[in-house]
Amino acid sequence: MHTETNFRQGPEGNEAVLWLWKEWANVLRIRNDGQPIVGFTWYSLTDQVDWDTGLREKNGRVVPLGLYDLDRKIRPVGQAYKDLIASWREVLPTSSVCLQVPVIFPSEFDEPFVRRQMERARRRRGRDAA
Repeated sequence: MHTETNFRQGPEGNEAVLWLWKEWANVLRIRNDGQPIVGFTWYSLTDQVDWDTGLREKNGRVVPLGLYDLDRKIRPVGQAYKDLIASWREVLPTSSVCLQVPVIFPSEFDEPFVRRQMERARRRRGRDAA
C-alpha cells in the first residue's frame, strides 16, 4: 500500500501532478517486480491549514496539498488523479490482491452468503489466471 503521498502545487501549477505520476510510476515498477500492491492514496482530499507548522501554530496559512482546494475546486493534481483512476480502472481490480469489504469472520464461513462470495472469488481468480 502506497499511502499519504502529496506534493505542494507550486508556482508552475504542475509540480504536484509531476509528483503524482512519478509516484505512480514507482508503484507500477514494484508491482511489475512482483510485489503486491493493494492501494495508492493521495493525502489529503483538501488543502491543509497550518500544516506547514504541524498544527503547532494557529496562523491560518493554507498549504496547497489537496486534490481540491478549500473552496472544493479541483486542483490540477486532483484532475490528474481522476484521469489516473479512469485510465487504470479496468486493469487494477483484475490483478490486485486486496481485502474486500465486508470482512468475513471465521465464525461466518458456513453461512450461504459467505460460501457464494468465496466461490465467486475462486471463479474470478481462475478466470484472471487464464
